Amino acid sequence: MQFNKSYRLLRYLNRHHSWLSRHTLGGLACLGTWLFTQSSELAGLMRREFIRDDFRLAFRRAAWFARHIFPKLDFFEDPFFDFTMETDAAQQRQLDRFVKRYRGSLSESVYLTDMLYLQAANIHGRLDESPAGLYPHAEVVEFYNTADAALAALPVPPAADEGSFSERKDDFSKADAITALSDFADALPLSEWGWYVVSGTFLGLHRDGGFLAHDYDIDVGVHGEQVDVDELVETLAAHPRFVTKKVDLHIEITQSDDGLLHLEKVPALVKLIHENGLNLDVFIHYTENGRCWHGSIIHRWENSPFELKRATLEGVEVNAPADADCYLTENYGDWRTPVKEFDCTTGTPNLVVSRNFLSVALFLKRLAVFSESDGKQAAKLKQTLINSGVVKEAGSGLQVVRSFERAERLEGVA
Repeated sequence: MQFNKSYRLLRYLNRHHSWLSRHTLGGLACLGTWLFTQSSELAGLMRREFIRDDFRLAFRRAAWFARHIFPKLDFFEDPFFDFTMETDAAQQRQLDRFVKRYRGSLSESVYLTDMLYLQAANIHGRLDESPAGLYPHAEVVEFYNTADAALAALPVPPAADEGSFSERKDDFSKADAITALSDFADALPLSEWGWYVVSGTFLGLHRDGGFLAHDYDIDVGVHGEQVDVDELVETLAAHPRFVTKKVDLHIEITQSDDGLLHLEKVPALVKLIHENGLNLDVFIHYTENGRCWHGSIIHRWENSPFELKRATLEGVEVNAPADADCYLTENYGDWRTPVKEFDCTTGTPNLVVSRNFLSVALFLKRLAVFSESDGKQAAKLKQTLINSGVVKEAGSGLQVVRSFERAERLEGVA
């Protein structure tokens, strides 16, 4: 079953699960993880994720372990999963040991991009603990060397007209979506918060007159300069029909004149789950250098600043971008032609890759997977990464752009 291709699967994972289900699955996951990893840290991690009712993360992590142990048993297709998510340094060391133990079951490019995840998590963790700045020279050089090795190991992609990219089914529940949007409008009155529909939700409203049949969530936005983000999160957390699953931060790494790296973080995305299991994402938009952007830890989508107008979506009053053609063209290019094989990294012309190590790792992982299975997506992502300055062409292959390497000034600095 392909993750994010089935709305019914997502709804099951997102819903509240009974004490018995959580503790039974948590115990089984703990035992299974320990048997194959011999790590009490990783076994405890799996157990805690089930018990705290984070089935979505728990199943994704369990599937990642299974995919490495039994490569042909890919029951939960999710090849881009960031397995370092919500782990600490001790757990990451155990994950490093696990990946190396099962290296023989992986292609070289997949193994190396797994290592990039771990190296990126380590660098980010060190920077997060050093607000005054840090330059972990050895780790930065190791990361870029591993990235170049992963790029050199990329297989020749299938022909651009071949690939395994599958369409989403038209299984989105309009009834669930209407209920969730109505409750959201109740939680954040439009006249007070000024929120608006964005991305696929706005595309459905403008082109199809309602929710897209093959969607799987609701996307709304707020202007970060016009709301108190803490108050926004508190208000949503107080509503009885929503659970605030996570507040994602957008991370950019900057480098000061002395060469030190700094981790700059701003709230970017409030991830809500309605009691019926539907995901609702609240993207916080910021205006910077004449562009309006929103994103996640790895993505940043940029638009021309836009005015809003009132509209009605499935009977619920909403705000929406006034110049629909401009907004949708920037987001999707040819937005008038329905597409079901959409990928937010290759189908959005306004994507800018975030300047951080985890973002590079995740995009190179996608390139490795697409190079093995989908020539069309591989070609599109390759061009996106070149345009974003993440990689560059070198002879007949690619090399990573070493944006933060300052070896000439900081050789040997830890």
